[in-house]
Amino acid sequence: MQIKKIALAALVAVAASPAFALIDGAGLPMGQAELVFIAYNDKASFVKDLGITTDAFLAQVNAGSFSVSVLGSEYSRFLAQTSGVATEWSIVAANPIEFGFNPGEINYYGTKNVDQATLGVNNQLFNDGVQGLSTYFGTVDDAANNAGIGIDAGINNIEWTGMAGTVEYARGFHNLGNAYATNNLVGVEAEMVYLTSSSANSTHLVVGGAMGNPTLRANFDGANITANVALVPEPGTYALLLAGLCAVGFVARRRQA
Repeated sequence: MQIKKIALAALVAVAASPAFALIDGAGLPMGQAELVFIAYNDKASFVKDLGITTDAFLAQVNAGSFSVSVLGSEYSRFLAQTSGVATEWSIVAANPIEFGFNPGEINYYGTKNVDQATLGVNNQLFNDGVQGLSTYFGTVDDAANNAGIGIDAGINNIEWTGMAGTVEYARGFHNLGNAYATNNLVGVEAEMVYLTSSSANSTHLVVGGAMGNPTLRANFDGANITANVALVPEPGTYALLLAGLCAVGFVARRRQA
């Protein structure tokens, strides 16, 4: 079964327009899509363009860590609308490049839910979900611009709060059309993955795995977005540890003697 291509054609046409192309992703080379933070609950959603490509993000995290605050007037507007409601969060990047559906042509980078199987979505749902997410980002760009906090105001990394029931509400889009859970509760650490369609067969599962580093983890504490990788000890550290254990064993044997 061949996967639908009409939606992607429309998406690329929208992405080609220079008007509101602030959250970049569609048609860009692999690694150049921008990561976007999304917080949402039953009342509203908050979107923040992190202003960093997936490649640059990985380079920064591997060199140390990544940390960005969401605090500001737009996030305060989100909190005012959602007081007392449990909020979940995601970090996502939609990167549909070509019209085909071979590996590397339709791409997703970002978090996954702790209970979500890494490759647990088929090509049809995945492709539709990535296209929908990319189109949604265009809607958010447009809304922020119309409100005077977008590209016309010289703001490149937009933030926007969308109310439930409006086209600017992120719920559903952030989870790739509810086909792949990218969300976690505030304070819950999340793995980050890279996924791509595997073939033109709609029933085949996607391919992919860890996003760059298997130990990469992201978190959101309600104010700050953070990401880091686990430190791997140098070979010399293991040698010192082994030497220390041997010394302890030697001393213990002498005492027994």
